[in-house]
Amino acid sequence: SRDFYKAFGCRVCMLLSYQMISVYQLYIVEDYVHQTKTEAAGTIATMSIITMVVSLTASLISGPISDKMHTHKVPVIIASLLFAIGTAMPWIMPSVTGMYLYAGIAGFGYGVYSAIDQALNVDVLPNKEEAGKGLGILNLATTLGQAVGPTITSVVKTTTGTYTPAFAISIVMAVCAAVFVLRIQKVK
Repeated sequence: SRDFYKAFGCRVCMLLSYQMISVYQLYIVEDYVHQTKTEAAGTIATMSIITMVVSLTASLISGPISDKMHTHKVPVIIASLLFAIGTAMPWIMPSVTGMYLYAGIAGFGYGVYSAIDQALNVDVLPNKEEAGKGLGILNLATTLGQAVGPTITSVVKTTTGTYTPAFAISIVMAVCAAVFVLRIQKVK
């Protein structure tokens, strides 16, 4: 069904967006925020703690809220937009504060996304009798996003000498993920 491919598109865009920045966090902190290796190590450690706490919190509360609302679309859309907003923080503020805000806001959005996206994927399966096949295809979207995201960032940094365009591309991809979900018609 078309909704299945929209969910596939959402997943590719969201994972691509996520991987573009998260894989390069250390280099971004060193080259874009201009910290030494030692300072960057401390910043990355703090970002990891922030991301872990907000992602875990988001995962624990968003599933039950989504179930009570009887919708998976709305939380995934909100999650994608939160991720885009979080990614905008270091773009707007190329500082440690911007990176911490990225860790908090994008981390929360990604936690919500991770908790609910799989339920949305099950909702749009074209054939429930072949759920394994459908979920396997959707897993390809994850792999595609994970492979292409860092490649895009690498090309951007190599060709422009800065990470700045990577933030813009990542934001666009997260918004595209929300648009894909918004266009799903079969489920609420």
